[in-house]
Amino acid sequence: MESDPKNYKKKDLTSRRGQGGGPSSKVNAHQWEQWREVLQAQPIQHWTRQQLAAVLRDLTGVGYSNSHFCGLLRHQQGLYYYKPRPRDYRRKDGAEEQLRARIQATFDALQVMGHDLLRVKWGFADEVAAQLHTNNRRFWALEPHLSRVVNTDRSTQSFFGFYGINATSALVDLTDGTLESIQQALLAVKQQQQACDALVIFWDNARSHTALETWGWEGQIYFVPLPTYSPDLNPIEKVWKSVKRWVNAHHYIRNLAELGRLFRAGFDGFKDQLTFTSSWWALYADQLSWYRPIFDSTTL
Repeated sequence: MESDPKNYKKKDLTSRRGQGGGPSSKVNAHQWEQWREVLQAQPIQHWTRQQLAAVLRDLTGVGYSNSHFCGLLRHQQGLYYYKPRPRDYRRKDGAEEQLRARIQATFDALQVMGHDLLRVKWGFADEVAAQLHTNNRRFWALEPHLSRVVNTDRSTQSFFGFYGINATSALVDLTDGTLESIQQALLAVKQQQQACDALVIFWDNARSHTALETWGWEGQIYFVPLPTYSPDLNPIEKVWKSVKRWVNAHHYIRNLAELGRLFRAGFDGFKDQLTFTSSWWALYADQLSWYRPIFDSTTL
């Protein structure tokens, strides 16, 4: 027999408070503080909404709707919602200190060699492979679940990039990943610098990079290897990410020639923005006290 809505008692509503779908019980400040202490005692630093809600429910017996709970997390409790920057499990502790020592040793050695540091150009370098299509961007649309026409050809275009700090940034086409190609790219970067007695390159420990150390000395090109498994210490990675997102905002890319044109245009738009290095400077400004960049907050 179906129940009569008129006989639906008020206690039936209150017994469901905080269970979703109705009014929510209020969690007091002391309970929120207990909830935060439980989180701080855990060995992890990132949680899903479901995990956070489960902890609160276990402590208080209160649950919220998804949207309301997310609002409480962000606006009342001051939590942040973002995609965490990955850190390789093989990275050793003290990577930042290791790089700090390498920076100090490199520029001290350049001074001993007689170089005027104001005529030493430096920046960050890396190779990158651009694709005709990467599904790494969200778009707004007037209707849901619409498809997007793209070129799924897996061909790639490789580049060597130099993100200069007190130097001219450059993007050079790479025909392959051989030592000779990288050497030619480095020489092209060096030739574009003005009033440059020496060029200092920060880059990773790829085998093709470490093999060029002696060759570089002959051309006044000096390398500072980043600690292993530490891509976050190379700001050019942020440049690549921004360029790729900008390129992917363009719809159908017909071929590699068009891809190359777009990638160069994107790099030209981002190469002079020093905001990509702001967190890097927070770590290493003391080792480079003779140079102070002016950060520009503009974006492409």
